[in-house]
Amino acid sequence: MRKHENSDQFCGPLLAGVFLGIAVLVTAPGARACTAFLQEGLFAGKNYDWHLDHGLLVVNKKGVAKRAILLDPTDKAAEWVSRYGSVTFNQYGREMPNGGINEAGLVVETLMLPGTQNPVPDERPALTAWVQYQLDNSRTVAEVMASDKAVRISYAMPMPLHFFVCDRAGNAAVVEFLGGKLVCHTGDKLPYKLITNDTCDNSLAYLAQHEGFGGAKPIRKGSFESLDRFVVAADRLKACRPDDTKQPPIPYAFDTLAAVRQGDATKWSIVYDLKNLEIHYRTDRCPEIRTVRLKELDFGPQTPVRMIGINTPHTGILNPYFTDYDPDQNKWLIYYCVRHTPMLSLLPDQLLDLLAQYPETTHGQ
Repeated sequence: MRKHENSDQFCGPLLAGVFLGIAVLVTAPGARACTAFLQEGLFAGKNYDWHLDHGLLVVNKKGVAKRAILLDPTDKAAEWVSRYGSVTFNQYGREMPNGGINEAGLVVETLMLPGTQNPVPDERPALTAWVQYQLDNSRTVAEVMASDKAVRISYAMPMPLHFFVCDRAGNAAVVEFLGGKLVCHTGDKLPYKLITNDTCDNSLAYLAQHEGFGGAKPIRKGSFESLDRFVVAADRLKACRPDDTKQPPIPYAFDTLAAVRQGDATKWSIVYDLKNLEIHYRTDRCPEIRTVRLKELDFGPQTPVRMIGINTPHTGILNPYFTDYDPDQNKWLIYYCVRHTPMLSLLPDQLLDLLAQYPETTHGQ
C-alpha cells in the first residue's frame, strides 16, 4: 500500500461546496434520524435511519499506520497506529464508518445532531473519522474521553453529529460537541443509556415530563419524532428484566429497535453483544438476522482487509463469506451513495476520488 499522502488537493471552493451540500442535507425532511442505546450493560442497539441502505461491513486491522484526511489542508492532521482491530458499518467508504465495534468490546455509533459546533483549530491535531480513530485506539469509555486532550474532531467536519459510546464493562457515554467543546454525559449524568437526535440535556428534560419518569404526559408510541423515540426507548430499557427467561436479551433489544423504527426509513437495525463480541443485524431488505463473530476474525496487518456487503444474500453466520477488500467496490459505494444523496450529488469527482484513495495511504507496521 502507498505511504501517507496529504490531502492538500482540497481547495477553498471545494470545502465551501462540501459545507453547502451537507448543510442542505441535514435540514431536509427525514435527515434527523437514528436511535442508539445500551441494554443491561451488555447489548448495544442501533437503528440507522436514512434514505440509502447500501454499505459494507469492513474488518479493519490493528497495527496499521494512518494519517487523517482533512477537508482543510491548513489544519494539522492526526497520525496514529491502530491498536485494535474492528468491524464497522461503512456507507460513505472504508475508513469513514457510520459505527462499529472493536475487538476490545468498544462500540461507537454516530447520530445526527443539528446545532453541533466542533472545536476551532488549536494545538491538537485534527481528524475527520472520529469513529474509526476511537475504534482503532480505545478500549473503554474513559479512554475515549481522555483522547480529547490529544486530538480533536475537525471544525471542517460539516456533518453535525453526536456519538454514542459504550464498552464491555457496561459503561456508556453520549459525546456531543456544543459551543466548540466536547460535552460528555456518562455515569449519573446518563441515567438512561441511550440517545436519539436531540441533545442529551433536552432529551432527559423531555423524558422527565412523562408518566413513569416524574411527569404526567403519556408516552407517544409510534411517533417518529426524536424526543418521543427517546422516551419510548427509555421506557423499554426501564422495563427490561435481565433475569426474565421469557424475554431473551438479543430479541428484546431488536424489539426495542422495532418500537422506535421509522417505517421504511430504518435501513439497518444492529445489536452488538459486547460480552461475546458478536454483531447481529437485520436490514430493511432482509429481516433475517445476520451474525458476525469477532473472535473468529483475523485482525493482524499481515493479511488483507476483509469486507462483505451489508445486504448480502447470506444469512446466519457471515464470517465464511467475507472477501478481500476491493478498492473498486469501495469507490463504487462512495460514488453511488454521494450521487444519490440530495445536494451531495453536486460534489466534484476530485473529492470522491480522494475519499476512495484514502485507504491506500494506510500501511501495516
